[in-house]
Amino acid sequence: MVEKEQPEKKKRGLCRRIFKWIGLGLLVFLLIAGLIFQAPWKVITLLAIILVACTILPKPARKWFWLSAGVVLIALIIWVFLSEDDEGWRPYTFDKELAALEAKYAIPDEENAAMIYNKLFDTLDIDSNQPEFFIKLKPSSKDEPWLTKDHPETADWLKDKQKIIDRLIEISRIEKCKFSIPVGPASLDLSMKRLPQIRRSTFLLVSAANNDIAEGRIDAALEKCLCIIQMAKHLYQQPVMIGFMVGFAIEHMALERLNRFVIEGQTSGKQLRLISNSIKGPKNNWGDDWRKILDFEKLYAKNMLCSIAYEKSQEGKVRLSRGRLSLTGEQLPQKFPPLTYFRRKLYKAKTILIWLYFPSSPEKIGEIVGAGFEQYYAMAEPDFDWDKEPAEFRPRWKVNYRSMVDLLTCILGPAYYRIHEIYLRNLEMRRGSRLLVAIKQYNIEHGSWPASLDEIKSNAPAEAFIDPVSGNEFEYENHGERFSLYGEITNIWPK
Repeated sequence: MVEKEQPEKKKRGLCRRIFKWIGLGLLVFLLIAGLIFQAPWKVITLLAIILVACTILPKPARKWFWLSAGVVLIALIIWVFLSEDDEGWRPYTFDKELAALEAKYAIPDEENAAMIYNKLFDTLDIDSNQPEFFIKLKPSSKDEPWLTKDHPETADWLKDKQKIIDRLIEISRIEKCKFSIPVGPASLDLSMKRLPQIRRSTFLLVSAANNDIAEGRIDAALEKCLCIIQMAKHLYQQPVMIGFMVGFAIEHMALERLNRFVIEGQTSGKQLRLISNSIKGPKNNWGDDWRKILDFEKLYAKNMLCSIAYEKSQEGKVRLSRGRLSLTGEQLPQKFPPLTYFRRKLYKAKTILIWLYFPSSPEKIGEIVGAGFEQYYAMAEPDFDWDKEPAEFRPRWKVNYRSMVDLLTCILGPAYYRIHEIYLRNLEMRRGSRLLVAIKQYNIEHGSWPASLDEIKSNAPAEAFIDPVSGNEFEYENHGERFSLYGEITNIWPK
């Protein structure tokens, strides 16, 4: 009997040794991989403690180590299932920095066009029963001048929207505009809903202006086009990049309509002066605009990353997130359905992983994000080398929170270069439109087109003659009864 038990003991001992060395090998492998791929120091420290406990720690003490580890594990499980009051807690945001930005661009309510925009957009509905000729067809009511008799259904539909159009024109008489600054994904989603409303409002104005032009209501058409220009200027006052992009789009649409009206229409000197005063501003304000945008981009990135890992109470206390999605779901219930009990506990259990992965305070992440964005502030300087290609993003095989920040900041470089190109293209179009006004003024006075741009130097500021893309003068050619004006990347006239 004893002889039979001996091989069994040897076999069990061999199996234990095999599993032991496999476990130790796996621990060593994970520790080396953690060092190579720069895992968070908490993870590396935990692996090192376990490895030391399994090798260096005396055998009598090992059972106390594993007993302590078991107690910690049980305590964590109990903590996960303990009820917890989430009342008053929300995803972490850098409120002081937000307050500083809000104060920097603050406008009294009585001078703020955004207050009226918000009231209008709360009730704005222009999608219901819209006729096909309104932006659906090609060409549509926004593409070319059109007569009421050719599209009576669109004309009747626009008459029903006349109060909206009148309200937009009223808002355009206000110079300043400041919407609330979105601080995180939920508030940005809400602010993004405003942009399609501005875009659809622009289509209303352009469509009505095209009808006015076709039927000889020139001053009314001009008023609507200049209203769009002012709406774009309102968007340029916001620090949000997408606002600038929508502003570029709607201003470009209005300038194309104005350019055609200036050259082909029976424009008076008074109308030309009105247009010139409305589109003036050829000075390149890229540096100031870019710093304003980047201040918001940096703050938004910090809030987005820190809202994943941290929460803040109404009293200002900070803790690791207990389930960010449940809090976000309360703000955006249409995207996040209510969480079940076990899903809430699952998210709470993930807090342990968050503790291992993220630093102990959101300020640390804020510092890293700030350092990552610092490289892009150089783009605001006048001597920045735009001919140099943006650095190509190369994924680094890291598994710490710094890699998340690197990923976020590095992939933005090419997009920011593209923003600068669009900015200059829009400025090029705006300056070219200013020159068209001066060219038309010359034509009215002399009965012909100028032989060169030198003949209209006194009718426009010096900056308007410089193509912001190339840094040279715009190209102009007189063809007798017609002319052409174009920049480096934009054909100003003819289109």
